[in-house]
Amino acid sequence: MSAKKALVAALCAVVALAGLALFVPIDAPGLGRELQERVRSSTGIPLEISRTRFRLLRGLLLEEVRASSSFVSGGYQVHVPRLILEHRLLPLLSGRLEATGVMLEKGRIDWAGGSVSVEGLALTLSRLDYDSRAITPLHGLGADALVALRRSAFESWELRELAARIATEGGRVRMEGLRFETDRGAFSGEAALDFNSLPFRYRGSVVGSPFELVEVGRGTLRLEAEGFGATTRNLQGKGSFALPRGRLPDAPWIRAIDPGLAGAEHSPVDIPFEVRDERVYFERLEIESSEGVLDLEGSLGLDGSRDLRATVTRRRD
Repeated sequence: MSAKKALVAALCAVVALAGLALFVPIDAPGLGRELQERVRSSTGIPLEISRTRFRLLRGLLLEEVRASSSFVSGGYQVHVPRLILEHRLLPLLSGRLEATGVMLEKGRIDWAGGSVSVEGLALTLSRLDYDSRAITPLHGLGADALVALRRSAFESWELRELAARIATEGGRVRMEGLRFETDRGAFSGEAALDFNSLPFRYRGSVVGSPFELVEVGRGTLRLEAEGFGATTRNLQGKGSFALPRGRLPDAPWIRAIDPGLAGAEHSPVDIPFEVRDERVYFERLEIESSEGVLDLEGSLGLDGSRDLRATVTRRRD
């Protein structure tokens, strides 16, 4: 082989190796052990990583990640089968790891009061700080980011296609430009979560349009609410449901009041309500229909139960 051909072959080999280094994950158990130690020393959280692989352009690929922590009022356990920690390339060349994002396909958090699972999380960071002197890891974390989440499932409900701008400081999280979907409709608004207590507390203001109220119809829901934990039993709030002109549903509860009202045309109606004790309460409500005037008051349970009192004033021909 001539010297020229040997040089070309060597260059090709170098390019191939460089390509492998850029795109192909390389086992890096030392980085995994260093990351575990850094997290443990700075936060006190025992982090476990079964396998660590490194990609120069994409970042660290962590597999079977587990973490847990305990407080006086409770604790939590985290399990993530596969996580990508993205980084900036130039700082890495000088020996510093600066994270720019987090991606995971699945994950689960369990605590004494419940659990939540997540799928398809993408977090793009514009700021990430950590104060090791804070009383808990959550208090020490400070970040600004864009978040996108394909699905999040709690015990009795789930969110899909969530997107928001988030900021966290001192164990509190703010979400602005919030959008998400549920089985009943699409929502937009803002929310805040406070992890300074277990279970966590939350408050938010959302608009759902269109929103489907089962056996009532589709309209616009406005709600301001607060509560704590991942279940609905602690939810409290006030709001309204605007139902446009349409027809009363052919539903059992309508037929129980007056079979003649099923399918009758009705005028637009705005329904103010209050949420507490897993029920939606509304005061006297008047619905004008082609068959007469329906007066309603009572409550609807989040479990589908009803406690309604109704009178019907028939129209005279």
